[in-house]
Amino acid sequence: MKKWTSENNLMRKVNIIDRKLVLDDFYKMEETTFQYELPDGSMTEPVTRLCLLNRDSVAGVVFNTDTQKAILVRQFRYAGYVRGDGWITEVVAGKLEHGSLPEDDMKREVIEEVGYETKRIEYITMVYASPGGSTERIFLYYIEVDNNGKVADGGGLEHESEHIEIIEYSIDELKMALKNNLIPDAKSVLACQYLLAKH
Repeated sequence: MKKWTSENNLMRKVNIIDRKLVLDDFYKMEETTFQYELPDGSMTEPVTRLCLLNRDSVAGVVFNTDTQKAILVRQFRYAGYVRGDGWITEVVAGKLEHGSLPEDDMKREVIEEVGYETKRIEYITMVYASPGGSTERIFLYYIEVDNNGKVADGGGLEHESEHIEIIEYSIDELKMALKNNLIPDAKSVLACQYLLAKH
């Protein structure tokens, strides 16, 4: 049995045999048949997979330095409803606009969803939402705001059918919410853990 190492996992060949768009709507889905190179240099048999061609996103945990509270949001997510509770608590997030910088879009989402201008923003990392079936990358941020930066009510955009509830947690409350799985969204767990590590 061949041993897999980081050295032979990078820059291997991929042959695209066939590619076709099977859904062209708000979401786009592609069906692709391909082969990829194994560590020993051989190619796999042809494999066919569906791939969601999803736009990249930004997401950030907001921390009010005056109140010492994390600001999260709760909104209805149909995919969550299919599996259980559709009202999901998560960090501020949104799709990346074409041609814009992730940091600028993050600041815009903070105003739209929770009503604050950003005082400080710190890049955490980039993660794939679900690399087994989606192209979407999420750029994660830690954001600081203060009471003087409250410029709007928040709650999202009505024309995008956003009905967002704003939730505030003290550091201890956030720890308990994570422990009790009250924030079941993966990107939010990562961002909240980063906040807790800082405080």
